Amino acid sequence: MKQTEPNAPTERFPGWDWDDPDTLATRLDAFSELVATCDQLEARPGALPHDHTDFRELGITGIEFAAFRTAHPEGLGTDLATLRSPVAATEPGTLYRVDGDRWFTRLDISEPLPFADASVDWVYAEHLIEHVTLPVAVGWLREARRVLRPGGVLRLTTPDLARYLVGYATGDGFLAKHRRRLTTLGFGPPMPDRPAFLVNQIFRHFGHQWIYDLDELRHVLTLAGFTPEQIRHCAYRQGLRPDVADLDTAFRTDETIYVEADR
Repeated sequence: MKQTEPNAPTERFPGWDWDDPDTLATRLDAFSELVATCDQLEARPGALPHDHTDFRELGITGIEFAAFRTAHPEGLGTDLATLRSPVAATEPGTLYRVDGDRWFTRLDISEPLPFADASVDWVYAEHLIEHVTLPVAVGWLREARRVLRPGGVLRLTTPDLARYLVGYATGDGFLAKHRRRLTTLGFGPPMPDRPAFLVNQIFRHFGHQWIYDLDELRHVLTLAGFTPEQIRHCAYRQGLRPDVADLDTAFRTDETIYVEADR
């Protein structure tokens, strides 16, 4: 396939080289810092909520990981990165009110969650699991299962390896569509249109550590303690809890696999 847009520096992105993902990782870190902002941060005195009663007193029913500002009105947003307002910055171990209407706390998913067993009704993570190694992913999923109440649901979304490989093998237009979508995000100049590059970027760019298909997700969920009968392949914004499934964002649908596991 002929490359229609050169992979060369531009005035907007000087020195950008898509073929050097390790160097681009530093640019991604800087970009993340730019978007991890809000207008107002208010620290809540005292400890983090611990058990189901604590969460319910705050109006929180579940946790959304990798979210500075969860879209769920009854959610607790969490991320490893620092969230900043013009006059404050988040610290681990503290609960914050973000812009007056959402909750947030900093959490590292490679560590045990600071919550009691059976403390929340749902857990959601969009395009997070691919950013950690397999052992970290399994450990985090065990923790997610532990904090879920009976009848609760875990919903995961992640890039689908099968979709990329089918697109590469058949030339069905998926890779070109995906490239156009990423270009509209404005993070860097247009990607090269080489098919091998567009498959490699899911492994080597954006801090990705492990890429999944449906069987691989079933594997890690089973290792985390869910039974095969509890694991379901879902569609975009379709799931056990509509309020949780509605957290799926539309711009990722071309590449995403959706899976739920109930407790």
